[in-house]
Amino acid sequence: MFRTSWTLGDGLVHPGDKPGIGVESDEQTAVKFPYERKYLAVNRLRGGSVHDR
Repeated sequence: MFRTSWTLGDGLVHPGDKPGIGVESDEQTAVKFPYERKYLAVNRLRGGSVHDR
């Protein structure tokens, strides 16, 4: 879903030539994975607030 211009080599991240952080989204691929909201019982209450229990 994402194209990057950076590369990994010798344990380092080498920046690419594109502006910003060098990441572009592929809209055609993203359409194949529609957003589905999930309930995260571990760290959120049903109202959406975060808790530390």
